Amino acid sequence: MSVRIASITCLVLAALLQSSVTYANEAPLLSHNPFTRPPSEVTIPSRTQPGRDGVTQELDLRATMVASDSKLANVGGRTVRPGDDVQGYTLLQVFEDRAVFSRGDKRLTLYTKPDPEEDDE
Repeated sequence: MSVRIASITCLVLAALLQSSVTYANEAPLLSHNPFTRPPSEVTIPSRTQPGRDGVTQELDLRATMVASDSKLANVGGRTVRPGDDVQGYTLLQVFEDRAVFSRGDKRLTLYTKPDPEEDDE
């Protein structure tokens, strides 16, 4: 009886092996690897606009993040924290809607949102 069971088991395993080889040969090829990571660098066009004084700012403040212990700003796609230098400016403070930079004696405040006083045309 055990010889018969062993023979049947061998036949079943051979059939499974044959079907898996056939499937592997017929499986469609993927056009891309689903496990690859997306590109880490995203290109976003600069959205610098003239400030209140009509002078175009050199820095592009895109977003700010204020948490209990850490404050970050995204300037031109680069994440910086207070004390970091960006294009010759030092980030001093980060708020929910703005960031304050300094360059020498000059202070520069950039906003992430348009001024509420400005009219949308």
